[in-house]
Amino acid sequence: MSSSLKVSFETLGCRYNRFETSEMAYELEQAGYEEAVNGELSDLVVINTCTVTDKTDTRCRAAIRKAKKEHPNATIVVAGCYSETNREEVASIDGVALTLGTDSKFNIVSALKAMEDKSELPDTVTSERLPVRPIKNLTGRTNGYINIQGGCDETCSFCIVRFARGGNRSADPTEIIEQVKRLSGAGIREVVLSGINLGAYGKGKGSSLAQLVRGIVDKTDMERIRFSSINPNTITDELIETIATSDRICGHLHIPLQSGSDKILKMMRRPYTSNFYEELLKKLVDQIPVIGLAADVMVGFPGETEDDFNDTYQLIERSGLMALHVFAFSPREGTDAFAMPGFVQKDTGKERSARLRELGERKGAAFRSKFIGKRLKVLVENKRDNLGRAKGFSMNYIPVVLDGSDDLLGNIVSVKAEREDGDRLFAVAL
Repeated sequence: MSSSLKVSFETLGCRYNRFETSEMAYELEQAGYEEAVNGELSDLVVINTCTVTDKTDTRCRAAIRKAKKEHPNATIVVAGCYSETNREEVASIDGVALTLGTDSKFNIVSALKAMEDKSELPDTVTSERLPVRPIKNLTGRTNGYINIQGGCDETCSFCIVRFARGGNRSADPTEIIEQVKRLSGAGIREVVLSGINLGAYGKGKGSSLAQLVRGIVDKTDMERIRFSSINPNTITDELIETIATSDRICGHLHIPLQSGSDKILKMMRRPYTSNFYEELLKKLVDQIPVIGLAADVMVGFPGETEDDFNDTYQLIERSGLMALHVFAFSPREGTDAFAMPGFVQKDTGKERSARLRELGERKGAAFRSKFIGKRLKVLVENKRDNLGRAKGFSMNYIPVVLDGSDDLLGNIVSVKAEREDGDRLFAVAL
């Protein structure tokens, strides 16, 4: 392929998707494509999609229309979860030349060649092991993501992702450790271990997330190790102890709750109870007192009454959570929840969402205030905020800003928190 061919990317959805876009970018770069910059017209536009809610489907369709308008002569490839679950719908959208699913998108180069040659698209073989693929565009970054787990074997009644992503798969621990070494050698200071159901890593393979993390600590010099979202039923005592006994593993966990009502959790087919969740948070705070805890919470699931909502609100209020990601139930065709009775009115859902967001803001402020006057270690990003201040995150994921020279940028800095500054702390370097 000619080196003059330009490609641009649009990524919707989660960080997992953003990482996978970088993997596709690497494959295309190896084939001679150059990433378009500064609004250059592209020969190829790759849209990596999400399908977690109706709204994300709408955003995907809007992204396709925008790509066709801005790059009228480009080949438009739509890849990822929306293509996986709605292949015919996506293919029928004006301008779409090629659709690729969640696994086939990594064969993008051979798929483009087959389309050019008017031959059959290559078969996609889903390997038992999740591949660890090369990473590009690390320049200027302080952290890097590694997808170590894919798919999910759980059967939550509202979730479409398991249909899009398939069953649980884990990457080889040796390959992960080698990838961490490469990231460290490229100047990355923090690695984020990512997965669709991260805590299921190693299940059925005689391994576990805790064992993997200990291997990374023992065999690499990566300075900080952080986890993406992890389900409560997969957080073991072994993992808690591993986090508690290492100063290189970030004391921060994002643990989906979804609902504090046992009735709703059962209807959702979530594999835990509200009491289990609450006791888990207490155990984590007891063993790791500075830990930052965040949660996903869903409002408006079919049949959710005011009492059910209050159960959720009160559990969060008395918990150690410091941040909430609140979202409304979105009926997804093909899931069991799609046809469940007990529709919750949109206005009711909005009101409940607003109450939870306000609660989350209060919980966050209370958590941050505990660290005023205390020392924190902050990984400072390589770029400043819009006020010219250095910025970064503490080990327990508190956003921090501070004044200082460019010597701070890209480094892990010991700071003293002085005051709250909006939804973050202002600190001075020590």
